[in-house]
Amino acid sequence: MPSELPEDPLPRVDRSRALLFALPAAGRRWSAGLRAAAAVALPGAGVVLAGHADVALFVTFGAFAVLYGEGRPYRVRARVVLTAAALLLLVAALGTAAGRTGSKAAVVVVVTAVAILAVYAVDALRLGPPGALFFALVCGGALVATEAGADPAALLTCTALGGASSVIVSMAGRIADRDKPERVAVRKAIKAIDVAAENPGAQARHAAGSAISAAWNAVHDAGQGPGSELATTLFAAHRRFADATGTEAGLDEAPPGGTLPLARPSVGYRLRRSASPRSHATVTALRVGAACAIAGSLSAALGLTRPHWAVLSALVVLQQGTSRVHANVRGLQRFAGTAVGLGLFATLSLAEPTGFAVVAAIAALQFCIELFVPRNYAVAVVFITPVALLAGGASATGPVGPVIRDRLVETAIGVALAMLAQYLLVPNAHRKTFRWTESRVRAAARTLLATGPAAMPLRRDLQFELEGTTRAAIDSAHNDLAWTRRHWPAHAELVHLGYDLLAACWASAPGGQLAGTQEWEQAFR
Repeated sequence: MPSELPEDPLPRVDRSRALLFALPAAGRRWSAGLRAAAAVALPGAGVVLAGHADVALFVTFGAFAVLYGEGRPYRVRARVVLTAAALLLLVAALGTAAGRTGSKAAVVVVVTAVAILAVYAVDALRLGPPGALFFALVCGGALVATEAGADPAALLTCTALGGASSVIVSMAGRIADRDKPERVAVRKAIKAIDVAAENPGAQARHAAGSAISAAWNAVHDAGQGPGSELATTLFAAHRRFADATGTEAGLDEAPPGGTLPLARPSVGYRLRRSASPRSHATVTALRVGAACAIAGSLSAALGLTRPHWAVLSALVVLQQGTSRVHANVRGLQRFAGTAVGLGLFATLSLAEPTGFAVVAAIAALQFCIELFVPRNYAVAVVFITPVALLAGGASATGPVGPVIRDRLVETAIGVALAMLAQYLLVPNAHRKTFRWTESRVRAAARTLLATGPAAMPLRRDLQFELEGTTRAAIDSAHNDLAWTRRHWPAHAELVHLGYDLLAACWASAPGGQLAGTQEWEQAFR
């Protein structure tokens, strides 16, 4: 049965000022930045050499795909980047279709629809950075470029070239160190386990459990078998994490039966699981949809030229979920970064770069985006803003003064409405999600107990639900500390029970029964 642990502290609540100016360590990202720059520079230079400099910037739309492969093992990275490239090409095609209509209503509807679907998928699948933004950004950019007279065929061809370049460039690191992504994931898991051993609170156990899960995913993606050095190292770390719960029966020195813990649940399972009005993904997508539609409609009603900018600003604030503290900080960062970025755009426009020079400028901006996206969004937006405007042809449609004015006003509209939406649209959604995730943990635990400790898919599903429920608790603490404080003791006990059950399953002999099954079942009622 579960071990006795001291009273668990509440999750750490981040301060707005600290988040606003934070520059957390994100590891050495020079190689990632260079890949992002090369994904634009290589096809862009090729298009210029072919005599089509006027459309070279459209390769940027497809080159965003390279951002989605960072950190993934090379065995699956090309497939991940190719999938992202195909989706970017699809949303670019939707943007060109909407741009041909010349209707502002079509602009708002199409970009908002892309934002809703992208947010739901990214959240339900727990894909993490860079998130849903770039799909809506490419849709809006293609739309604006088509409205300005760009040839849709040329735009889509360049988008496809940028995507193909991303696939090739993303694999360049394999030449120097083919095992680096999975090795880094295992190292992060060991570090998180060390922290949890010193501080066995629910949040530390969640962080360690999530890091272990991510490491096993990386090991699976890399095709590492049970006898590999990384799998053996990670299993030993996983065993140490399980033993730290106080379970007396230790784990074997090697994976039982020569098998590894299963990788993440399937795409279908994750999408279906979140199809609930109380899930984090559904709540986030609904808020994004409402705020984006209202922001875009208001922008169009005021006669502003690019209502999709208001849509994108609302998306950026709300796409990460139900934490108001993080969303409000993201809104301030969006506005401040956009203001500075517009100054950078104006400077570039005055220089009037053409051909290779403009491709080099976009490549340099892409390099900076990759460096700062995981560290400080305000700094990243400084570089995202001119990329979006230049790739969308804003500098070629006339004086930049009205473009800068409208972009700033529409950003303010999107940010303000998104921040209001958190308090006006289902303001207590975090409470419902908190309770829903707890019910998911209990259901997953009872199913595992009814089947037996050898059921590896059910262990994996319980781990997945434990990660989700702690995430919901952290959001609740940021939104409603007094309410969370009342419910935290029972929640922390549930989290500990879940990890204790997983540890007990690990400690069971292959094919054996779990001791104290009735007591476990009673604990999860």
